[in-house]
Amino acid sequence: MTKLIPLIVEGKKIVQLSQLTIDQANDLRSWLPANSLQKLRIQGMEINDCISFETYDYWFRTHHVLSRTYETILDF
Repeated sequence: MTKLIPLIVEGKKIVQLSQLTIDQANDLRSWLPANSLQKLRIQGMEINDCISFETYDYWFRTHHVLSRTYETILDF
C-alpha cells in the first residue's frame, strides 16, 4: 500500500478516508474509536470522512504495515 499525502486545511494535516481503497478504509474505520471522523469545509465544499494525518500515520505504521494482514490484491 502506498502512503497517502495529507491535505493541509487551515494549517492542519488531514486525510480523507475516501482516498483509500474500500478495504483499507473499512479496516481503518473499524480500528478508529466511534465518532472520530471529522467534517470539514473547504472552499464551500463539505468533506465528511476526514481524520488527522497523525492518526492515519500511526495506523499505517503500526496496524497496517507491520501486520500486513490487511493486504489485498488491490494493494499491490
